[in-house]
Amino acid sequence: MREDGVQEELFRSDNLLVRRAGATPGQRSGASGRAVIVTFGSYTTEDTLDRPAFAEDFLRKAGLDAVHVINRRNRWYQHSERPAALAAVAVATRGYDRVITYGSSMGGYAALRYAVACGADTAIALSPQFSVDPRVAPWETRWQADVARTRFAEPPYAGAPTAYVFYDPRQALDARHAAMIADASSAATAIPIPFGGHPVGPLLVETGALQRAIHAIVAGDFHPFAVRQQVRRARRQSQHQHFILARHCAPRRPATALRLLERAAAIEPESHILSAQAALLDSLGRPADAAPLHRAALQRTPGNIHARIAFAAHQEITGDHAGAAHSLHLAAKGQSGSMLLFVRLRQMRLWLRRHRLHAADRLVERAIARSSRSRFHAALLRRIGTHMR
Repeated sequence: MREDGVQEELFRSDNLLVRRAGATPGQRSGASGRAVIVTFGSYTTEDTLDRPAFAEDFLRKAGLDAVHVINRRNRWYQHSERPAALAAVAVATRGYDRVITYGSSMGGYAALRYAVACGADTAIALSPQFSVDPRVAPWETRWQADVARTRFAEPPYAGAPTAYVFYDPRQALDARHAAMIADASSAATAIPIPFGGHPVGPLLVETGALQRAIHAIVAGDFHPFAVRQQVRRARRQSQHQHFILARHCAPRRPATALRLLERAAAIEPESHILSAQAALLDSLGRPADAAPLHRAALQRTPGNIHARIAFAAHQEITGDHAGAAHSLHLAAKGQSGSMLLFVRLRQMRLWLRRHRLHAADRLVERAIARSSRSRFHAALLRRIGTHMR
């Protein structure tokens, strides 16, 4: 392992990159010097391998050696070159006392599924999927446009000797995946984090629980109950906790949701929080109050697709239909799969309203609502998703 902190590329293909990073000199502690963390990238909207890896900054600052697996496309690592990439990881981790895989959502799926191939003794997964293969999880409705273009070749589940699965039990699909993981492996410990959202990582980070958990897992003295205690103690200082609570209560108690979002923004005015505030104000008939928040959200993070879509809805409310169409055009640029489908549906409905085809728009709205309650919803999204480019 290199001691100069310089990153070293171990494997590269069109779809996957494996990069090794040593701890910065003087930072490595005794415990972390005997361990290496293998991270797997999450769902991405950046069509490039040359970007920061998952948890890269945290692991570097923590003085932990790391091997990062970075994905270019959202295919749940179902690439023909995956075995070669994992073999490169296994070679890089050879000789360590501890090898720990780590990822969130799609990355959590990989951390669990490919821990053995990486030579890992432990896996850490935040809000992971057991599988998104329609033959295994036909009830999974998220990311279906990406699933439609993925050819799954999953071996039988064989997890690490020890696995920790953090998830929000109030997220029904995440809870179902966690149950499947627990059923498939008695070595998996499910750790529920209520109102953590998907994924639970931001809440765990903001409360300091994730950092403490990783250090404890590396040191071999991790206790799941300590994580939940830490979250309970510090959750009032978490903007993500306020954001998730606001999402839960917005349909029935919008005024309460607005207060929660204001508290979240006071802690850290991130783009998604400002955008959610603005969208809620629009729904309450207060577009004048919403306008500066929309602009602030996009100024803070111009690439936030959801903020761009919310701003398009605001523009339509205020009568700027051409501006709304332009905002959706910007949101669609560079997107593919599920995210592109998300934007295209909004573009279609905006077009119907711009041309005063309101009856057709209402029919589409009812069809979407009816589909979302149907057991065929995921299959329909996959069928449409095959045409998303």
